Amino acid sequence: MKKRNKDSQNGKALAVASALGIAAVVVSVFAAYNTAMKRLVPTDTSSESSWVYSNSSSDVPVQNNVTGIPIESSKPSSTTKPASSEPAEEVNKPIVAVDIGNVLPVTGEVSNPFSNGELVKSETLGVWKTHDGCDILCDLGTDVKSMSEGTVKEIKDDPLWGVYVIVEQSNGLEVHYCGLAKELNIKAGQQVNQGEIIGKTGETNQCEVLQQPHLHLGVKRGGDWVDPMSVINAAS
Repeated sequence: MKKRNKDSQNGKALAVASALGIAAVVVSVFAAYNTAMKRLVPTDTSSESSWVYSNSSSDVPVQNNVTGIPIESSKPSSTTKPASSEPAEEVNKPIVAVDIGNVLPVTGEVSNPFSNGELVKSETLGVWKTHDGCDILCDLGTDVKSMSEGTVKEIKDDPLWGVYVIVEQSNGLEVHYCGLAKELNIKAGQQVNQGEIIGKTGETNQCEVLQQPHLHLGVKRGGDWVDPMSVINAAS
């Protein structure tokens, strides 16, 4: 009986020791698990969060790079250009039109006005045609002045209109001075001022040679003939 009691006591002691050993292992594993879980931090606040393991002993979560969002840095980017202190260049600056008037190239009465597209009978040619300018009466050899400043675009010697000068003016008009004498005061490409003498009236205008001596004046605006007297300053 004594032997059996002794064996029973030894068995109980062994069982207790085994139980204590298992409990110690469980406590150790649980402590290690808690430590590991404290270092696991979520990479996203969405419902399907992933976790990364932090080597830091602090409880501050690491920044998330998994989603592709760059980590913000307090250092300025090397590609960032400092704001310029110079004022921005003005874009679409309004263009101020220069109001340049026109003076009469010669002083005299208008014998044949602008026909405005209507057919009139030519005294010299005997045909019905438009009169795309106006005829200003003046003596032969009268100085012809530039109506406004501009550039001499072309000089022609036409079989019908004779010697004539085309001036592109700074105010957008193209002026034709027809029936001039062959001796001119200007040349093609030359800049002329308002009132500058271009040449003198002559007898070269063959299509109007039967009329009284005059200057045939034509004016175009945007490629269309307009009444020359409508663009002359009233004061002139």
